[in-house]
Amino acid sequence: MPHAVMPRVSTFFRHASTFDISTDLKKAKRRSSSTKRPAYSDRTPSSSGSSLASDDRSVKMPDSHKRLSLGGLHSPKSSSNKIPQTATLDVTIESPPLVFFGPAATSTGALLSGQLVLNIHEDFMAIDSFKMRLALEVTRKKPFHAHCQECSKQCTDLTTWNFLQGPATLQRGEHNFPFSFLLPGHLPATMKGGLSAIDYVLRAVITPKLGEPIKLAQTLDIKRAIYPSDQPRHSIRIFPPTNLTANCELPAVIHPIGATTISMRIDGVVKRNTETKTQTQWKLKRLTWRLDETQKTISPACAKHAAKLGNVDDAKKGMAHQDVRTVGTDEMKSGWKADYNSPDGMIELEFPFGIRSDSRPICDMKSEDGTEVSHVLIVEMIVAEEFAPIKRPTQVTPTGAARVLRMHFNITVTERPGMGISWDEEQPPLYENVPASPPAYLTGNSELYEGDPIPDYEDLSPLNEAESPMPAPVPDHRTNGVHSKA
Repeated sequence: MPHAVMPRVSTFFRHASTFDISTDLKKAKRRSSSTKRPAYSDRTPSSSGSSLASDDRSVKMPDSHKRLSLGGLHSPKSSSNKIPQTATLDVTIESPPLVFFGPAATSTGALLSGQLVLNIHEDFMAIDSFKMRLALEVTRKKPFHAHCQECSKQCTDLTTWNFLQGPATLQRGEHNFPFSFLLPGHLPATMKGGLSAIDYVLRAVITPKLGEPIKLAQTLDIKRAIYPSDQPRHSIRIFPPTNLTANCELPAVIHPIGATTISMRIDGVVKRNTETKTQTQWKLKRLTWRLDETQKTISPACAKHAAKLGNVDDAKKGMAHQDVRTVGTDEMKSGWKADYNSPDGMIELEFPFGIRSDSRPICDMKSEDGTEVSHVLIVEMIVAEEFAPIKRPTQVTPTGAARVLRMHFNITVTERPGMGISWDEEQPPLYENVPASPPAYLTGNSELYEGDPIPDYEDLSPLNEAESPMPAPVPDHRTNGVHSKA
């Protein structure tokens, strides 16, 4: 190797000897005088200062010859070709969309079924183990300890499938492994919020005898749908010390997509004084509504950091967090009807409300670990007091008094159930649900038939012969619409 490199080096310096060294020295002095570099004594001494003691004797090589590229001195780069996998994994879900129908207390869960497909690309493949698990993973975006992996993520295995009980050898081709599991109805639905995230993941691992394990992760989307009631929800709000009363009619549940209408009637807007023949009335100036989403979560501490809480009860609960955001809002300044001629007066209005399409709302849920999501509708109305004569109610005079009427309604946000039904309602009937069979024929010394003997089929006459002729038509004795007399 050294003998092969020496001719290249000697050739380089043979070509480099043709440079004009005096010209280079002049250029170097001009460059040093123009830049006004400090003297060598003012510079910080270094370990190589003895070799650079004389600047005049040093020769500055051209920029194109500063770096020497000697290909023979570099080792070849390692190959980046990836080793092809001997097998691949895939999941095929055969069950309908996973939806929990009804609230967590009464839901029967969702049925998960599918097949795990193993494609082997070699003639034979020796496998030590083949397992899959369904994991409930909760990720805390504000964990108890910021840099602790155990505090930020908790994983719970719901079930495990062991497809191979022991070592086995499989041939080339596609191999299907069916699986099924009934997800309990009390589990929370999949969610991704600002404080935490809940995911359901299928994780399969196949361990061959030779080579690295083959892994697969499939995320499941689980939703919850609450059936709306047939009758709308009614609510009454009273605003003392005034006589105003609001009767509201709103739906029991709303959905992330679409708008819903709320109807409202305000009574007691007129108060009359018969002695002075005047009346005071409330006029609606503006209505504003907003839909707030409240997310609460408790970040538990791992075993390493649980001692920081001190109290045993606090160690079980963890650190509480809360986040409130507005997912929909609007304002109305007109569009209602007011009646000041009725005995108590009345204001009727109807307005739509819903969730913004870009807000990415989270459906209502409540889990056992303390995660809770709820929604509340806040309606604010500004009313102003006016003074008018009873005979001329249109000649109003503002009194300067005004009030803000604020109402809160708890709203349930849920997914649409669509045409789906719960798994227990679509299953075939069980054995105990089959009705009783028809009665059996009597055999042995049972009661016999005592009526006329039953003829044999051979003795029966054909049906066409047994038919009687058509009866003769009854003559009509009416002539020109008049009945004949007897």
